[in-house]
Amino acid sequence: MTLLPVDTDVLEDVCRDIAQDNYGFIYVSDQKGEIKSAYESADVGLVNARSLSSSDMRKALTEMAADEFVDLEQLRDGVFYVDPFGVKGNMNITRELTNLFGQRLVVTGETLRSRFSLAIDDMEFFADELADRNYLRRITAGKRDYYTIGPQLKEHADDVGLDSRLEREASNGKIAHSDLESVIDVDATSDVIRYLDREGYIVDLDGEYLVEEAIDEYGRYLAEEIEEAVENEFEESSYVLRVGEFDQVVENEIESRFDVLSQARSVRGEILEETRATLVDRLGLEEGREMVEATDPFEDVAEDHARRILTDLKAEQDQLPGTLPEWIELAEEHFTELQVSSTTAVNEHVRDAVRERYRALVNEEEFGGMAA
Repeated sequence: MTLLPVDTDVLEDVCRDIAQDNYGFIYVSDQKGEIKSAYESADVGLVNARSLSSSDMRKALTEMAADEFVDLEQLRDGVFYVDPFGVKGNMNITRELTNLFGQRLVVTGETLRSRFSLAIDDMEFFADELADRNYLRRITAGKRDYYTIGPQLKEHADDVGLDSRLEREASNGKIAHSDLESVIDVDATSDVIRYLDREGYIVDLDGEYLVEEAIDEYGRYLAEEIEEAVENEFEESSYVLRVGEFDQVVENEIESRFDVLSQARSVRGEILEETRATLVDRLGLEEGREMVEATDPFEDVAEDHARRILTDLKAEQDQLPGTLPEWIELAEEHFTELQVSSTTAVNEHVRDAVRERYRALVNEEEFGGMAA
C-alpha cells in the first residue's frame, strides 16, 4: 500500500474517459488494468502516488463517489457510473440505439443489455436512465418490459422510430394485423399492439390498422377511390359547390364505401382534411371563402353562358347599345334568369362569374378592349 494519496483528479479523468467508451459504466474487476495503466501514464503530482494498487483504486473510487462534487456514482461494489450524456459530442449511446431501432421496432431488456455489454444487474438502471431522458419509451406487457425509441432519440435519428417504421411498413396508410405482428416480433405482441393503439400510433380498423403517421397517404388513397363520384357532383352543379356542400360530398362518398370514419373517430377530422386536400389538388379545384370551383370547367361554363347571352342580345336588338354599361344593363335580365342550382348562393356566384365574363367579351368584341 502506497504512503502517498491517490491523485483523485487524475483518477477521475481516467474513469471518465473509460466510462465514455463503455456507455457510462466502469467495471473495476474487468477494467482495473486499463485504469491502472492510464493512471500511471498520466502526469501525477509529486505529492501523490504514482502507482496504483487494486485496493487503493477501489478505496479511492468509493471515496470519490461519496464526494458530491465528483461526477461519479457507485451502483454497487466495484461498479461505478459516470453520466455519459453530459459530455458534448459523445454520441455512442445515440449511435447504438439508432442502429438498433433501425432494425427492430420493439426490443427486450435482454436485447439492450447484450447490445451495450452490460451486467445483468445494471440493465434496469440503464433502461431507467434512457427512459428518463426520453431516449427510450417503456412498454409494460404482462411481467416484462419492452422498449421502443423515445422522442429525444428521434431528434438525433433520421427515419427511425415507431411512427417512421410503421409508416414505412404501411400500404395506403394501413397495415395488416399479420404484418404488424411480424414488425413487432416479440412474445407479447397483443400487449404491444394495445400500447400502440393507446399511444396514438395506430387505429384498430378490425383486422387491420390505420397508421396515424401515414394518414396523408391514406387520405390520398381515399381521394383516388371517390374522385370520380366527387367529379360527377361538380359536373351536376355547374362545377361549383358551396364549401359546406363540398365537405359533405367528400364525407358521404367515404362513408358509402368505407367504415373508417366511424371506426377511427379520434382522427376523423384529419382523414377528411387529407382526403379533401388531395381532391382539391387532383381535380384542380379552387377554394374561396364560400365556394369551391372546378377552375377550368367552371370558366368554360361562365364562357358558354356569357357568349349565349351576348349572341341572344345581338339577335334581339335592332339597335345595339353604344356604351359598355348599357350592354351590361341590357343583359341584366338574362343574368337574373340563370338558374343552375337550387341554392341561391350558388346561383349568385355563377351569375357574378357570367356577368364578369360577359363584360370582358363585350369589351373585347365591341370596343376592341378599350372600354373602361
